[in-house]
Amino acid sequence: MDRSEMLIKLRLKVNEKRFTHSLGVEYTAATLAFVHGEDVKKARIAGLLHDNAKCIPTHEKLKRAYKLGLWVRKREEENPDLLHGKLGAYYAKEKYGVTDPDILSSITYHTTGHPDMCLLDKIIFVADYIEPNRKMVKDLPEIRKEAYEDLDKCIVHILKNTLEYLEAKGGAIDELTQETYDFYTKKGKKKNGKK
Repeated sequence: MDRSEMLIKLRLKVNEKRFTHSLGVEYTAATLAFVHGEDVKKARIAGLLHDNAKCIPTHEKLKRAYKLGLWVRKREEENPDLLHGKLGAYYAKEKYGVTDPDILSSITYHTTGHPDMCLLDKIIFVADYIEPNRKMVKDLPEIRKEAYEDLDKCIVHILKNTLEYLEAKGGAIDELTQETYDFYTKKGKKKNGKK
C-alpha cells in the first residue's frame, strides 16, 4: 500500500488531533532517520502508522487484544490504553500491508520502549515524544537537541521525565518502561566508563 492510500485509511481511523500528531511523528522520524542512518521510508511508515489504534475506545482495546490472541501483560490489563501499540502493529500488518519486522516492532513499543531497541524502535519512540505538535513538557527543547546528537541519551532523558511524571501524579508505572530506563541508564554509564 502506498503512502496516499495509508493516509486515506488512517484519516478514517483517528481524530483530527491524532492525524496531525501522526504526520508530525512521520516528519520527525524521517529527519531522525536521515541523521542517524536509518531507512527514511521505513521511518516514515512507522511514524505515520504508530498511533493507528489509539482512537479505539479504552474498553474496546482489551476486548480486541484478547480476540486477536495478543499477549496482554498485567499492566496492560489494568490500563488497556497501553495496548494501542500492540494493536497498532497488528493493524499495520493486517490493514495496511506492512510486513517489515522493524516497523512492526517500532509501532509495538513506541510508548514504553524496551531494552536493547533497534535503531528504528529508538527513532519512533523519540519522534513520538518530540514531534513539532507536542505541547511543551519539561526539558523538551533540550530533549529535541539530544535526539539529533545521541539517541540513547535522549531516551534516558525521556524515560526519566516520564517516570518522574507518573510518580508525581500517582500513576501506575509500566514495568517495561522501568526496564527500558534501567537498561539505557546502565548502558550510558558503561559508555562513559562509570560502574
